[in-house]
Amino acid sequence: MADNGDGNYQIRLAGTTAEVTLTKAAKLSSSITLNESMEVALPYTADATVDFDALRASIFNQVVASTTPELAVGDVTIEYYATAITGAVGDLGKAWMPLEGGKDTLTYPAISAGEQKIRISYAGTETVKGASAETTITVTERPEASYTLKETPDAVTLAVDEALNVDYAALRTAIFNAVVASSDVLTADNVTIEYYYKGITELDSKWLPLEGQAVVGGLGYPAISAGQQKVRISWPGNKDYAPTTIEATLTVNDRPAVEFVLNDSPYEVGMVFTDDQGYDYDATAAAIYEAVVASTTPALTAADVTVEYNVDRIGGTDSFKPLNETDLTGLIKFGTGNWEIRISWPGSREYRGGEVVVDVTTTDSRLVSAVVLKDGVFFTYNMDPAVMEQAIFDNLIDWENSTLPARETLTLDDFTIEYKAKLTDLESGTDLGLGDMIDSDLLTKWVPIEGETYELGGTVLGRYPSMGAGEAQAVRVEYKGSAEYRPSGYTEGTVTVNKATVKVTVHSTNIFADEALPEDFVTTDPADKFDLYTVYAGVTSSVSGGLYLDLPERYTSSLFLKVLDPIVEKLYGKSFTQMLNDGVTVGELRELFSTQELLDLLDKLNIDTGTFGQILSIINQLPSVADSLRISFGTPNRAGLYTVAAVTDSKNYETGVGVGFVLVKMRTSGSRLTWNQSISNGKLTAEQAKTFDFGATLSYNGDVTVDQSSVHYLYSGFTSKWRIYSSTTTPPTEPGRYVVTVCILGGNHLAAPLTRSFQITK
Repeated sequence: MADNGDGNYQIRLAGTTAEVTLTKAAKLSSSITLNESMEVALPYTADATVDFDALRASIFNQVVASTTPELAVGDVTIEYYATAITGAVGDLGKAWMPLEGGKDTLTYPAISAGEQKIRISYAGTETVKGASAETTITVTERPEASYTLKETPDAVTLAVDEALNVDYAALRTAIFNAVVASSDVLTADNVTIEYYYKGITELDSKWLPLEGQAVVGGLGYPAISAGQQKVRISWPGNKDYAPTTIEATLTVNDRPAVEFVLNDSPYEVGMVFTDDQGYDYDATAAAIYEAVVASTTPALTAADVTVEYNVDRIGGTDSFKPLNETDLTGLIKFGTGNWEIRISWPGSREYRGGEVVVDVTTTDSRLVSAVVLKDGVFFTYNMDPAVMEQAIFDNLIDWENSTLPARETLTLDDFTIEYKAKLTDLESGTDLGLGDMIDSDLLTKWVPIEGETYELGGTVLGRYPSMGAGEAQAVRVEYKGSAEYRPSGYTEGTVTVNKATVKVTVHSTNIFADEALPEDFVTTDPADKFDLYTVYAGVTSSVSGGLYLDLPERYTSSLFLKVLDPIVEKLYGKSFTQMLNDGVTVGELRELFSTQELLDLLDKLNIDTGTFGQILSIINQLPSVADSLRISFGTPNRAGLYTVAAVTDSKNYETGVGVGFVLVKMRTSGSRLTWNQSISNGKLTAEQAKTFDFGATLSYNGDVTVDQSSVHYLYSGFTSKWRIYSSTTTPPTEPGRYVVTVCILGGNHLAAPLTRSFQITK
């Protein structure tokens, strides 16, 4: 038999007649028998996805009736006849696929609920042939979750959070409870709730989250709003229940709106002011609210609402701003006048916000104030403008007849006090002489008591000085106002400021001739600004009289000299600058100080010409003063002892005089005399003597530029003819024997004398 092929053979045992049929084959055959019209439920995992392994086992166990050989689910392949996702035409687009779906040239989905054609295949083994069988089964889905709906959905309200934004979590819970009466599976927390947005067309109508949906930037679909709304409650399902969807139509209500009940118009409100004269915007807003609103539901106060005004005065737009803000130009500011007012409330969790817009007239309803000034008021000048201002405050205001708050409640800060001042040169304080070129209102104007500068294009051109002494000076006073009183406006009056007295002290000292006087050599009390004239009179080291007049610094200013030089030159033939350089005699000074034309000019330069009389009086009291005595300008430049008289000049003070002395010392240490030329062996020829420099040079610490006028000579001796020779100016030139002595007489430097002998030969 081993050599026989596959087939059926009749076989009997030797010696017998009984036969059997024997089939010989290379592999054994197999078979799969299937049950018909079976239903198989889709099994799911805990995360609600199809459990395909369990599905294969269910199909095998329920659909397979028998197999030869005996097979298990792991021995077979189970497929279903799938339709491509893109669809099919006849058998085109259909293929046998795993239960999970798959892909050949097309993509096929996983098996789903419904009638499905399946194929169970056995691949066989080396000894057993393969087999397959096909049948149609019904794949069933899980049941939907159980729930009970309310017969009529309840109405819901758009709840808001503390920030007055819609609380969508609370709204979802409210919608679920309004639609679903009960469910063992569904809860407000495990479902998704959407609303149907009905657009202009079906294309832009769609189911949306309650919050709406953004598309591009700020554009998109809106959130759910008040009104009749179609909602969809969706549950994704689990391993026991299929996804569940509930649709319902319900009413979504908004919170009730705030209700404003207004007082009868028109509305007139007095502006409220702060103590420092500013608007109290919060208090004014509260006053507007109280004047306009009679009541509200819910009950509101002025602190709950926002009061704004329309900065568009033309009325073309609504551009409301808080009362303390301006329009974009900064030109429109809230104050007294007619305004369009908006009162608004943002709302609460129980009530929607709202607003009312009304016309309101705001006025200044404070009490009228008035300042009355006294006549004939005077007080003494003080260099501190604050003291001057306080004196005006204390003495000039007629408190009994003025309409003002109680005197004890007021201070200087509650008033503006000014006086009429004239523009002067910034440096010298002199009249600029611009009366023909500049409007008088600019030259003379009301300024603070401390004065102010005049600027043009950022450049300071002059100054209005602080208030000084003077009779019947124009002043004006204004009460600034308060929360209860309006500003008074300016009241003008006059006041006389008497000159103050000044104490002048000369701090006697000693200096060397080339040293400057200490800065505090002359001091004043008070330490105000003064023109200081200082007279120095004394005896120099040369035992000659010395008289000096040191003028104030402004006498050397370019503006002062520019004005003064032409007048002085016209009167005396030389300019004031030349006089300063050359000096003048006492007679010339007396004549200069008594020339009316010059005195008038000095008066315009704010120089008290009465001071000159005091200066001349001091000079006249000096001993042996003649009109021919020369006066030098400046401080002493010669060693000597000087009496010092310092005279102050200021339009704000009586003339002050202080007396002292200054000792101007000669330099001794470091001063020496040195021969200009040496004489070799003490001899000169008569020819050499004619050109020889017999002089000596005075130096101080090597400086030979010091004044040589104090160097004096004495030449003495005998000529070769025995004639006596003596001279203090001319050196000898004839043959003979001589002695020359050089010494210092006067001056600022004292050096040891020099002496030498010499012979002049033929």
